[in-house]
Amino acid sequence: MNTPHIVKAFDLELTTLTSSIGAMGDFAGSQFTDAVQALLHGDRVLAERVIEQDRQVDALRRDLSASAAMVIAKRQPLAGDLDEVLADFRIVEDLERIGDLAKNIAKRAIAITGTQFPEDLVQSLERLSELASQQLSNALKTFLARDAEQAMVVREQDEAIDELHTVVFRDLVSRMGADPSQVIGFVHLLFCAKNIERIGDHATHIAEAAYVTVTGHRPEAERRRLDQSSSVKSAEAAEGS
Repeated sequence: MNTPHIVKAFDLELTTLTSSIGAMGDFAGSQFTDAVQALLHGDRVLAERVIEQDRQVDALRRDLSASAAMVIAKRQPLAGDLDEVLADFRIVEDLERIGDLAKNIAKRAIAITGTQFPEDLVQSLERLSELASQQLSNALKTFLARDAEQAMVVREQDEAIDELHTVVFRDLVSRMGADPSQVIGFVHLLFCAKNIERIGDHATHIAEAAYVTVTGHRPEAERRRLDQSSSVKSAEAAEGS
């Protein structure tokens, strides 16, 4: 039987791990925000910084994964406690993927530095990134607060990201047909928009992991996926031509 001292030490380790994951989440969120800023405003220096700092995200993932593994090895947690540590593993992996996607956006920002895009398109992409950034922030809050009810609210909010991504995707495809001279830039933006949508997905995974941490089981209902970009036919590109 565990003594109060052992239980207290275990709780402290979990608290420390949770706090460190929150800090990693904040850093990954900043990387994402900076990458989009660099993309939409042609800031090559900022894009290069995002790429350089991705190594820090990778290092945080290694350190936190090792810490979680150490908790399991030392404490051999059972049932709910084990679920909590395994959820931590999943969240750390999602945060690393968010960092990778931010780095990819930054690389594409460098590739199209100096390209001017229509203001309404820039505003749409900014709105998409704002939704994904808020999704990440809200998901991390539910994880830190151990709020299962709010985690489900955050989960549903991913639908707005899916819907807007579909709108942006169709807009970009249409613009390719209308202005072939901008095709290369629009293709880069297509990939960046998809990366932003994927960041929203990873944020949603974090909210789902937060729910599992509290309840011990996954949400019963399947999450609705409203992204219809894969159904956009290439013929739509010719609409504006």
